[in-house]
Amino acid sequence: MAVQVQNDRDRSADLKIVGNGTSNGGVFNKIKIVGEGDINGDVDCRTLTCTGTLEVDGGLRVGTVKATGTIVVSGPMGGEELNLTGNLSVRGGLQADKARLNGEIRIDGGITGEDIGLYGSCELTGDCQAERLRLKGAIQSQGTINAERVEIAMFGRSQTSEIVGGQIRIAPHPTWKWVALFKSWGTPGMQASIIEGDVIRLENTVADIVRGGDVSIGPGCRIRLVEYTKHYHQDPHAEVGEHLNVWRNEG
Repeated sequence: MAVQVQNDRDRSADLKIVGNGTSNGGVFNKIKIVGEGDINGDVDCRTLTCTGTLEVDGGLRVGTVKATGTIVVSGPMGGEELNLTGNLSVRGGLQADKARLNGEIRIDGGITGEDIGLYGSCELTGDCQAERLRLKGAIQSQGTINAERVEIAMFGRSQTSEIVGGQIRIAPHPTWKWVALFKSWGTPGMQASIIEGDVIRLENTVADIVRGGDVSIGPGCRIRLVEYTKHYHQDPHAEVGEHLNVWRNEG
C-alpha cells in the first residue's frame, strides 16, 4: 500500500494511491489511482487517472478523467472531459462538457452537458439535458431526455418519460442480433410517453404522442397519435392510431 502526496510550489498537491489507500479530500493538481482508493470529503482536481476502483465520499470536481474500472461518487460530479470504461455511480448528478462513458452507468440526479456519449447500460433518476446525446445500449430514465441531437442505437429495452430535441433518431443497433451478451436484454425497444422534435426517425418505439415537423414512423413502432407539420411517412409494419397534419388543420 502506498499513498503519496507531493507538493508543487506553483500548483496544488498531487495525490497518488498504489495498491489500497485512503486519503482526505481537498484541492489537488493530479490524482492517480492504481488499485483501490478511498477519498473522504469533496475533491477538486485538474486531472484524474484511475485503473481500479475509486470511491469518493463527497463531491468530485475535475478537469479531465481517464479511468478503467469503477468510480463511485456519493455527491455531485462535474468535469470538462470524462472518459471511463467500467462502472460509474454518481448520487448527486453529473455535469460534463464532454463525456464518453462505457459500461454500467447509474446517475441519481440526472445529466447535463454538451456532448454526452453513453455506451452500455444506463440508469437515470433525473433528466438528461445536452447539446448532443449518443447512446448505444439501453437506458432506463425516470425523467426527460432533452438534446438538440438525440441518437439512440438500442441493444435492449429502454424507457423514459419524454424525449425532446431537434433531430431525434431511435432504432435498434444494426448488430444487436449477433451479439450474444445483448440478447439477454430482450428485443431492443423504446417506450416513452411523448416524443417531440423537428426531425424524427423512429423504429421499435412505443409512444402515446409523437409531434414533429418531418416524422418517419418505422417498423416495430406503436404510436397512438402522430402530429406533424411538414412530412409524414409510416412503414407498413408500424401501427399508428391517428396521424394529423396540424399545420393544415390550423389553417
